[in-house]
Amino acid sequence: MSSPELVPGLPPAAQSTVEAFVRTLSGEASIGIFLADPEGHTLYLNDRLRRIAGLPIPATAGESWLSALFPEDYALINAEWTAAISDHRSFAREFRFRRSDGSIRWVMTEAFPLRADGGALTGYVGMVRDVTPRQSAMEALHASEERYRSLILLSPHAILVHAEGNILFVNQAGLRLFGIASAQDIEGRPLSECFSDEFIHGLGTPENVRSSEPSAPLDQRFIRPDGTPVEVEMVSAPIVFDGHHAVQVIITDITTRKTTEAQLQQGKKNAAMATLAGGIAHEFNNCLTAILGFSDLTLPLLVPDSRAHGHVQQVILASKRARDLVTQMLMFGRQGNNARQPVSLDILLKETLRVLRGKLPEIITLREWIPGATKPVFADPTQIHHVCVSLLAHAEQAMRMSGGILEVRLDNIELSGPASGYDLPLPPGHYVRLIVSDSGEGISSGVQPRLFDPFLMSGDGDRTTEVGLSGLPHIVSEHGGTFRATSTVAQGTTIEVYLPAISHPCPAVGTEPGHKDSPTLSDRKEFLAEHEKER
Repeated sequence: MSSPELVPGLPPAAQSTVEAFVRTLSGEASIGIFLADPEGHTLYLNDRLRRIAGLPIPATAGESWLSALFPEDYALINAEWTAAISDHRSFAREFRFRRSDGSIRWVMTEAFPLRADGGALTGYVGMVRDVTPRQSAMEALHASEERYRSLILLSPHAILVHAEGNILFVNQAGLRLFGIASAQDIEGRPLSECFSDEFIHGLGTPENVRSSEPSAPLDQRFIRPDGTPVEVEMVSAPIVFDGHHAVQVIITDITTRKTTEAQLQQGKKNAAMATLAGGIAHEFNNCLTAILGFSDLTLPLLVPDSRAHGHVQQVILASKRARDLVTQMLMFGRQGNNARQPVSLDILLKETLRVLRGKLPEIITLREWIPGATKPVFADPTQIHHVCVSLLAHAEQAMRMSGGILEVRLDNIELSGPASGYDLPLPPGHYVRLIVSDSGEGISSGVQPRLFDPFLMSGDGDRTTEVGLSGLPHIVSEHGGTFRATSTVAQGTTIEVYLPAISHPCPAVGTEPGHKDSPTLSDRKEFLAEHEKER
């Protein structure tokens, strides 16, 4: 039986040429080619297909391209190929070949029915393309996208992706920052529904974020749904997200940093004011020395009980009062040498209370319990004065609105271990105890551990109040003492300070820390004599 004519009507010599052409084309093609009969049995495989599938060259009897399928793909591909043969239709599918050496190749296979002039099915011709490089690239891209999603999902920074005015993605950190419950509540929504126009402008767009480099950091503020303002820093960069050009914005919460910077700036201002106050105090102290000196020289020259004598006495009293204020200014300016020395707390505290009494509002009653001289403590007078002033200011602040009673107690106490009834982290010994109590609002037990934070939320939770106690535990701890604070809501707060007393009494400083005592009368006379010579 002769072979069918490839092109009907051609002479036998031409038919042979066409057949040689088809076989040569099939053998040299850059894609795999196979022929199958109407039942789907393989009739021919070109060399390219054999190399792709790892089949032997030359051909072996009864071979089929299906025999090279990856085992996990065989059942599905064989069923689909059988169904296509049964329905006399085309077949197209991506699958894997496993070669005899164990390597895997991804291929794209298309097969089409061959029909005679009368329309009868005569077989199938198939084309097989090796798509392994493309598949590897797709797998690498998919792995890269998975890594990207894992990184942004776990990132501590808020990450937002947007395009065409819509939010495409927000990670968990972003949901927490924006105060959003779940991604479904924000993804897919327009930016204008979630943020202000100013904030949206800072997010950038694919048109104005053209460079592959991230934009310069931009500081912005936005308001959470609960009304809380948040300071953020945003960096935008263009990306391709799910096949579309988009903008990725990394958002960092810098509220704490801004607060710290503001506190640092305020600290610098306070330091400058302290330096200025110290300088003014020193100059004013020089003037007071002259006033007190000339007054002391004038007083003996006047008739006792005369009006002029009384006037000069009033000048001396006012000058001493001014000298006390200068002492306070010098303490505020921290002009002392910060050297520790024996300090009589009773004298220092009485002086502080005398200044405070004149500034307290009428609705606050001051009660002081200082029975007598207390044992001296070895301390930096400036720092201890700061502790006293801060505790008193805190108590006053707690009662400024409602009024109440401010009690100050100072006494000596001996701690002999747990048996003494005081559960304190202190070794046994003699201590000086300062107790400052107020009858203000008080604070709850949950807030008490944060009493010495720089800022403390008030009882209603709506505002933040500066309490000024943040550095006190450190000062007291450095002096070998400790703090104990107790508070009850609506009843007030009591703060106790324990400082170790000096075992052997010695001369102690009680007023201006780090400075000599006030000039004596002989010192003033010498100053005035020098002043007269200069004149």
